[in-house]
Amino acid sequence: MKSAYYSFMSLLFAVLLLVSCSLRDNKTPEQWYRVTWSGLAGCDSLTFRGEAALFSGAEGKLTESFAYSGQLDDHHRLRMATVLPVPAEGTGRLPRTAESKAKAYQVNLLWKSGNWSLEANEGDAVLQGLARLNPLDQLEGIRTARKVMSSDKGAARGTKVLRIELDPDEAKARLKAKLTEEMEAVKNGWKTRLQQVEAPRRPRMEAELNEAWSDSKERLLTMLDQSEAKVVYHLTIDRHNGLPTRLTSETELVYPNRLGLKVKEALLTDNRFENYR
Repeated sequence: MKSAYYSFMSLLFAVLLLVSCSLRDNKTPEQWYRVTWSGLAGCDSLTFRGEAALFSGAEGKLTESFAYSGQLDDHHRLRMATVLPVPAEGTGRLPRTAESKAKAYQVNLLWKSGNWSLEANEGDAVLQGLARLNPLDQLEGIRTARKVMSSDKGAARGTKVLRIELDPDEAKARLKAKLTEEMEAVKNGWKTRLQQVEAPRRPRMEAELNEAWSDSKERLLTMLDQSEAKVVYHLTIDRHNGLPTRLTSETELVYPNRLGLKVKEALLTDNRFENYR
C-alpha cells in the first residue's frame, strides 16, 4: 500500500512539473520577443562579441570573414571595433594570410529618435559596413518589420529560440535603403577629403569621382531592383531574465551579374551578448 502511495505521488509530481513547464512556455513567439525587447530597453550597458562571414557562388565559397566586438554605455552610446587585414593593393579584398598587415577600426554610434546613427559623418566604407552589423540595430529592425516568427525546436535548457524570417519585399527594401545610405556617406567622406587636394587639381578630380560614384550607385540600384532577398534570424533568449544571449542572421541575396547570370551571396553573422547591467 505504501509502495503504491509513493508511486502515485511520484506520478503526480511528474505531472505537476510538466504542467508547470507548459505554463511557463505559454507565450507566443511574438510575446517572447516583446519580453526580450522590454528587457533590453531597461539595460544601461552590455557587451557583445560577433563574427561575420561572406559566402558567394553556388557552392557557397567563403570569401571574407572577421570578428568584431561592441560595448553599449549609458543606454544610447555604442562603440564597435574590429581588426582587419589591409586589402591587397588594387584588389579591395581582405587577404587571409598570416603575413597580412592589420588595421584597427572603431565606429561610434548613437541611439537617437529611434535609430542608431554614426556620431560623426564617417565616409569610410569599412566603418559603414561595420555599423551595419550592429545587432542592436538588427533587433530594432526586427521589431518594426513585417515578419514571420516561430519557436525553434531543440533549444538548450533554460533558453528559448525564435526563428524570425523577414517578409522578402521588406528585406529587399531595407537592404536597399541601408546600402544607399552607405553610398551617400561614402560620397560625403571623399568630398570632405577632397578639400585637402590642391585647388587647381580639385575640380577635375571631383568630376572624375562624381562620375565613378554615380556609375557605381546606378549599378547597385539596378542590381538590387532585380535581386531576391531572404533574411532569417535566430534569437536565443534566457528564460530566467528574458534577455537575449545570442542573435544569428543569414542574409541571402541573389542578383544578376553584368552577363545576366544569377549570382548568389550570403552574409552570416553570429552575436553573443554578455555583461548586462
